[in-house]
Amino acid sequence: MKLISLNTYCGYFFEPLMAFIEKNSADTDIFCLQELLHNENNNFHSGPFRANFFSEISRVLKNFEGIFVPVQRGVNPAGDTDKNVYFGLGIFIKNKFKVQNSGDFFIVGNGHSYVKGKETTLPFKMQYLQFLIGKNLLTICNVHGTAWPVNKLDSDERLEQSKKILNFVNKQPGEKIITGDFNLFPQTKSVTIFEDAGFCNLVKNFNISTTRGSLIKKMHPEYYVAGRIFQEFADYTFVSPGIKVKNYTVPDLPLSDHLPLILEFNT
Repeated sequence: MKLISLNTYCGYFFEPLMAFIEKNSADTDIFCLQELLHNENNNFHSGPFRANFFSEISRVLKNFEGIFVPVQRGVNPAGDTDKNVYFGLGIFIKNKFKVQNSGDFFIVGNGHSYVKGKETTLPFKMQYLQFLIGKNLLTICNVHGTAWPVNKLDSDERLEQSKKILNFVNKQPGEKIITGDFNLFPQTKSVTIFEDAGFCNLVKNFNISTTRGSLIKKMHPEYYVAGRIFQEFADYTFVSPGIKVKNYTVPDLPLSDHLPLILEFNT
């Protein structure tokens, strides 16, 4: 099986990103996408971002079931936007798999925590779905962790969000894959807590050098400190011991301000 996780930056780099999704749709079983916009009107853009991006992806992934979960109304990565636009996450899974269960929950904040104009009050969610491979249940978790503080170091909120994720997955039978944009550095307790719980950290195990890539360095030269980028990492994939990893790559492609995490595996 093949799973791709990517923070899409709400389609800012629309054409190469859509080409990447379409190209990989033939042999990919699951797409876990963060920072998606969706609106019921389906007829306008939100500044440089695609206000109907979930629908646009759905039209390309014709053989997939798409599940969008809203996190906050009226925001995009640049701040406030049209009230009809929802910022959230999405999972697309090939129709050949029958979803047994799906849902989402807040890992930071809640549905009423956002204060207009104050990005640091934005809530964050984890989305999940479960399906059978043969007789074995597999749980897929799509995570978008809090972006604040911007230093990507431990905080009370970040430690709590990791604990909330683990509290959920530890109650689920079968194997689990937890992936997405955690907005964390590798050495943080908020990351190593997954390793301590028995999950394999594939970014660490495969010696991945960056999940942000070269494009963000062009977009945000201010991120350099003493000649070194300080946001090389944000995204992770954690797998339970029964997941047989065939390959894990993070190619440096100009699709977003994050790189795609590509996992090939068996259970």
